[in-house]
Amino acid sequence: MRKIYTSIDIGSDTIKFVVGELLNNNINILSSNTIKSKGVRKGLIFDPNLTINAIKDGIKEVNDDLGVEIKKVIVNVPNYNAKFMFVTGSVDINNEDEIVTTEDINKVIKNSVYSKLAIDYELVTVLPVEFLLDNEVVDKPVLKKGKKLELKGIMVSVPKKNIYSVLNVVEGAGLEVVEITLSGIADYSEVRNNNTDKKVGAIINLGHETTTVSVINKGKLMNTETIQLGGLNVEKDLSYIFNINIFDARILKEKFASSHKRFCQLNDVYEIKNTVGEILKLNQLEVSEVVMSRLSEILELAKKQILLLTKQSISYIILTGGLTEIKAFKNLAFEIFGKSVIIYSMDTLGVRDNKYTTSLGMIKYFCDKMDMRGREYSMMSTEDVTALVTPSSKTKKDNMIFTKFIENFITNKEEK
Repeated sequence: MRKIYTSIDIGSDTIKFVVGELLNNNINILSSNTIKSKGVRKGLIFDPNLTINAIKDGIKEVNDDLGVEIKKVIVNVPNYNAKFMFVTGSVDINNEDEIVTTEDINKVIKNSVYSKLAIDYELVTVLPVEFLLDNEVVDKPVLKKGKKLELKGIMVSVPKKNIYSVLNVVEGAGLEVVEITLSGIADYSEVRNNNTDKKVGAIINLGHETTTVSVINKGKLMNTETIQLGGLNVEKDLSYIFNINIFDARILKEKFASSHKRFCQLNDVYEIKNTVGEILKLNQLEVSEVVMSRLSEILELAKKQILLLTKQSISYIILTGGLTEIKAFKNLAFEIFGKSVIIYSMDTLGVRDNKYTTSLGMIKYFCDKMDMRGREYSMMSTEDVTALVTPSSKTKKDNMIFTKFIENFITNKEEK
C-alpha cells in the first residue's frame, strides 16, 4: 500500500500545503504549495469565511497539480495556553496469544488520559516517554508478547477554541481532519536526530507575526510559548523609518537587507519610492541596521523565554522559520547564542525553504505515530492512488516520472 499524506500549516502570512509519500523511510514530496493567508492574525482565525476560501484556493492548486482530489489532511493548531501533564496508564492483554495489538496501544493511551483533561481543554496528543511490557521497557510493543502493557507519557492539551476554530475552517473547505498537532511537535519531528533525542534542547521558529519557542526533553515536547513578534515587525520598522509602503518593505527585507550590519556591502544601493513619490537611494548598511535591531530583540526575547520554560541545562538550540532565510542570519544568531547554535536548513527536494519546517514535520510526526501504533495507513484511497499513478495529463505524467526517479535514486543509494 502506498502511504500518502497531506499537511496544512495555517500561518498568519501564508498557508502551506505539502503532500508527501513515505518511501523507504523517507518522505518523497509529491506536491508543495503556499497561498496568501486570509482571516488569520497571530496564528488565530478571526474571519473563518476568508480562511475557508483561502484553503479552498490552495487545495485546488494541489489537486490540479496531482490530478486527484485531496480529501484528508493533518493540521496544526495554535499552541496558546497549551498544557503538559505527565500521565500513566495500563491495560491487560486479553487475547489468547497475549500479543500486543494496535487496539491495546489505543486503550492504554485512553486510560492514561481518562478524567485528566482540564475543563474547556481538548486533547492534542499523548507523547509516549516509554512503554513497559510486563515491567520491561520496550520501544515498540505492537506484536510483542506479554500480559500487561503500561505507558508513561506526556499529555498535551490546548483550549477547545484553539482546536475547533481550525477544525471548522478546514472542514468548511471540504476536507476531513485525521490528525492535529502543535508546531513545536512538528518542528522537532523535522529537525530531530539521534543526538537531539538524548538531550534537552530548544527550537525557535521565527514566523511572520509570531515566534514560537519550544523546549524538548529527550525527543518529547515539554513546554512551548509564543512571542508576539516576527517578520512583520521588521517590515513595519522599515516602512516607518524610510516612509515606504509595507509591500516594498517586505521586498527590502527579503532581497536587500542583511541580518548583521558587519556583513553588508557599503556600496550596495537600493532605489525605492517612498509614500510621497520621492526616489530614495538606500544603502545596505542603513537598511541592515534597522533589520538587525529588530531581529536582535526577537532573538534575545526567545533566549530569555527558554530560561522561563525550563530550569534544565540546554544542550542545543535550533533556529528555523522564514526569518532565518535573511542574509547573514547565522552571524547574528552566533553573536547572541554562541557558535553552537544550529541554523536549520531544509534539504528535502520540493520543500527547500525553512517556511516548510512545520509542514513537513507534521507528516513525519504522523508517520512515526502510525509506526508506533503498528498501523498501515494512507490518506488516499486505492482509487485515488490508481489515478495518481495512471496519469492522463502531462502534469500527472511528470509527477509519476519524478516519483519513479526518487524511488530509483533511494534504492541505488541504499545498495551502495
